[in-house]
Amino acid sequence: METQLSSSAYDDRAERQIPGYRSLARLAVALMSGFPTAAVEGAPVLVVGCGTGAELLEARAQRSDWQLTAVDPSFAMVEAARQRLGSDAEAVQWVQGPVENLPGEQCFAAATAVLVLQELADNGSKLAFLASLARLLQPGAPLLLLDLMGGGSGLNSAMEQQFQGALGQFQRASGLGQELPLINQGLYPIGEARRSALLDAAGFSDPIRVFQALQYEGVVALRRQ
Repeated sequence: METQLSSSAYDDRAERQIPGYRSLARLAVALMSGFPTAAVEGAPVLVVGCGTGAELLEARAQRSDWQLTAVDPSFAMVEAARQRLGSDAEAVQWVQGPVENLPGEQCFAAATAVLVLQELADNGSKLAFLASLARLLQPGAPLLLLDLMGGGSGLNSAMEQQFQGALGQFQRASGLGQELPLINQGLYPIGEARRSALLDAAGFSDPIRVFQALQYEGVVALRRQ
């Protein structure tokens, strides 16, 4: 998503918007490192929707041996991530464009996609995105997804409204009062059942929840053999 914010301002807003955001990159890299495909020295790892480079920075800190490929459709985000990484940017392969255009099969040992699926409409775009990741990942490789979740989570409507109210209160208390009407514009959150169905259709295992903060949820699914 194109943005006029600096990388520091972008991350600051995300931290005020999402409970626990500051730890997400560290958690993502630590989780990926524990799977056999990504545990090997020099494993090729894909960071989709690299944004301002939080996961890339953490990967360089925890697993400097990884061969990183960073993909983002936004030129501004790619440039922001490059600048943020400084000299480490030379160790990353940069791709500006949609991941669906990335060539190859079974090229990567792990992948992360943080706050990406929520931006795709459920009109075939979500499935095409996940199918592309399945094509690019090795059998048994983990995919970490983290997104804002929508209806169909199994909660009754009163409880879901309470979660939505709590999220709004957290964001207002974090200083996002005037920005709140704009934050979720252009997003397409889905429920757990629909996400599982899309992952299954694309070629992934059932997801395991690894992070939750109000309506933001992170899961890991494995590329099926």
